[in-house]
Amino acid sequence: MLKKIVNLKTGLLLAFILLLGGCSASFTYNNIGWLSGFWIDDYVDLDKQQTKTIKRLVKETRDWHRKTQLPLYKTDLVHLQQLLAESPSQAELITHFTNSKGHWQILVNKIAQPLIDVAMTLDPEQRQYFIEAIKEQMEEELHEFSDQTAKERKAERLEEQLQRYKDWLGKLSTEQVSLITEANEQHISTFIMWQQYKQIRLNALADTFSGPLLSENQFTENMMHIITQRHAFMSDALKQADKQNLALYATLLIDLRATLSTKQIEKANKKFNEMIEQIDDLIAG
Repeated sequence: MLKKIVNLKTGLLLAFILLLGGCSASFTYNNIGWLSGFWIDDYVDLDKQQTKTIKRLVKETRDWHRKTQLPLYKTDLVHLQQLLAESPSQAELITHFTNSKGHWQILVNKIAQPLIDVAMTLDPEQRQYFIEAIKEQMEEELHEFSDQTAKERKAERLEEQLQRYKDWLGKLSTEQVSLITEANEQHISTFIMWQQYKQIRLNALADTFSGPLLSENQFTENMMHIITQRHAFMSDALKQADKQNLALYATLLIDLRATLSTKQIEKANKKFNEMIEQIDDLIAG
């Protein structure tokens, strides 16, 4: 989840997108310091001092994140479990998910200045390589997208959605499959809009990296805007589509909730409890 332009930190931030996949998540989280070197190498070839600085930044950020942010993730999970155990409204679920997304911004704000400090040390060749690496990644994404028809992409997404709900609920009823399928049909594809967003953001980064020589203050100001002001690069159409998709997701959860069997509720609660336990393990180190 991090194919955005903040990508000096592709390696850094990947660690904090908690996939919560058991021991692999714990291993990744606890060893992010040295693992980051492998990820960052895909984007820029750092010298010895830059690598040392990045590893220190990653470790310090992880320690801060473990102490201050993971407890918030746990609170969110507990709250969502409680919401779904009752009769939540669409507005309550939307508010919950919106607030949860806010944790990402806290992390971005925390590491923005240290990343800018590192960016200042990149020479022209490193900066150009970084821009080209992101371009190549975006081209690969677009190529993969273009290899499928809209119908094929919709079918693939439906398959993924059905599997996700099976992981949480077990065997799905005919009614549940129908609800998920209907929601999938209504889902707005935002891939092209996200690609446009990333291109605009990348252009801003390229201008800052390779444009006229900037003062340290101006460079910092430009980079801070690029890193932290994500919504400034999003089109109104993308913001609206994301809003509609979130509302659709909340509605689907409410509709599905009304169809759950006792066995499915027990399985979902077990899944919640396992995720909460995994976060506790990460907090404990």
